Amino acid sequence: MNKETNPVTYPVSSVAEVYDACHPDIPLEDVNDTRYVDLTAVRGGESLVKSIAYAIERTRSPNFHQQLVTGHRGSGKSTEFFQLKARLENHDYFVVYLDVGETLDLGDISYLDILIGIAKAIVGELEAAGIDLNENLLTEVLSWLAEKTIITERNAESEGKISANLGLAANIPFLAKALAEATGHIKSGSKRREEIRSVLERELSLLIERLNILIDDARTRLQRQGYKDLVVIVDQLEKMAYRTNKDGTSNHKELFVHHAGQLKSLHCHIIYTVPINLIFSANLGDTFGSDAIFVIPMVDVNKGAGKEKFREVVARRVDIEKVFVESCLVDRLIAMSGGSLRDLMRLVRLACQNTDEIIESADVERAIRALIREYDRLVKEQDIPLLTRVNESKHVDGSFADLLGLRVIHEYQNGARWADLHPAVRAISWIDRALNPPAIL
Repeated sequence: MNKETNPVTYPVSSVAEVYDACHPDIPLEDVNDTRYVDLTAVRGGESLVKSIAYAIERTRSPNFHQQLVTGHRGSGKSTEFFQLKARLENHDYFVVYLDVGETLDLGDISYLDILIGIAKAIVGELEAAGIDLNENLLTEVLSWLAEKTIITERNAESEGKISANLGLAANIPFLAKALAEATGHIKSGSKRREEIRSVLERELSLLIERLNILIDDARTRLQRQGYKDLVVIVDQLEKMAYRTNKDGTSNHKELFVHHAGQLKSLHCHIIYTVPINLIFSANLGDTFGSDAIFVIPMVDVNKGAGKEKFREVVARRVDIEKVFVESCLVDRLIAMSGGSLRDLMRLVRLACQNTDEIIESADVERAIRALIREYDRLVKEQDIPLLTRVNESKHVDGSFADLLGLRVIHEYQNGARWADLHPAVRAISWIDRALNPPAIL
């Protein structure tokens, strides 16, 4: 017998509830979630939601707005995307949100995978909204996809199965099923993934043409129902694994620079997240446009406004007076987070791990030591020259890309753009000695 779960009321008032209330990997999907805190004012004043919404609303057909978004992992990008999605929907846009981490394999991802994943997401949302597409177009696209992606081994049984299904109904549910089968093979990492990619790459222009046939028909039907246009948000690509190709370039650059044309080819407004190390690639600005890159910086918690906003982030989730023996302990966690929402949530959770009553100073210090150990494992001896440079100059360039990706270095934007070491990195004893050598008498 299933028991009903009572909804959680925030802020929670017991240590047992804090663990779930401060989950670092679950974005706030509900635009009315009371835990949401707008951090725009302490991130340089530029709102992701307003900036992108205005760009989309002011882009007139036949043009489409193409946007790149980046920032340190755990900066709250996904939560901001759900705020953007709600804003656009309130302004009569049909918004499709795609979490590529759920659909595709971030350990090995191709632009072809992304195109198929986007098609699957669009078709799935159309099906959920009860919006059909032209049957003749569906038959044409289904036949082509079945031939090129689902049937790579030409056995009669498979061809007969597809033909029979197409004969019965060329409809949205069947197309959704076909695309789900294709993305399933891609995500699984099986031999079929390479077969599918190989076939689609040979037929790239036809793939894009057929996807746009579907998208154009979808946009027409959506507009008949009162929608202004179609917007696709492709999230979590910033988490794709980093790999160096045989020619010395990275797979990140291969995807977003070398295949930018394909990613921009779909007939809809589209937003992609990208790894933060790519912001130093001049080619990225050339291909997407320098004004199409939005960077979400960390929050400067050394200043009063940033510190107070982060305290509000905790207070919206946790009754500080009931959970912490002293409220100043929260300030200690905030300072050690370095302005990273993810690390703040992790620190609060770590502080809960050895108590079931109330969080004391010893619990907070234990949590901080655990975070310091994690960063200690990330930093290498050869990183010291770069750490010294950013410690002195507060500036980063392309040579710091890897350390930015690891969040060893944080980038901020409070007025001017600047950078600094994560406080947990500063607290590592051997790094502290390297940065602050004893004076020679």
